[in-house]
Amino acid sequence: MGGKINCSIGFTTRKGLCLDLDNITSKKAENLAEFYLQKYKLEGYLLIKSSPKHYHLVFDRYISWRKTLQIIFSTIKCWEWGIWQARKGELTLRISAKKGKNIPKIIKCIGKTDKLIRDYFEIYNLFNGNN
Repeated sequence: MGGKINCSIGFTTRKGLCLDLDNITSKKAENLAEFYLQKYKLEGYLLIKSSPKHYHLVFDRYISWRKTLQIIFSTIKCWEWGIWQARKGELTLRISAKKGKNIPKIIKCIGKTDKLIRDYFEIYNLFNGNN
């Protein structure tokens, strides 16, 4: 067969809030994380750098799909990504290398990590050799 495989592995959930933020600074991503953490009592967050000027956020508290979509669509920065996720009926963040982009790198972990962040780490570690 030969050639490179052109696929990536993702963390997928309907149980809580994850965000894919494009063309944003790390400081703005962190400010958004802190805002959501406080406003929606999300218990903790994980800040992940997926590529230059691209970040992922995973919040720890389990919330309903309806509440997740309400939060996503409360911020213009998240609308485009949110539309694609809403169409699928679940949220997905890349956890593997893809098309020349490295494996997303964990930047910061704040607060609790015993719910959705734990779920994220289980998948992330399984596919990235951190067992």
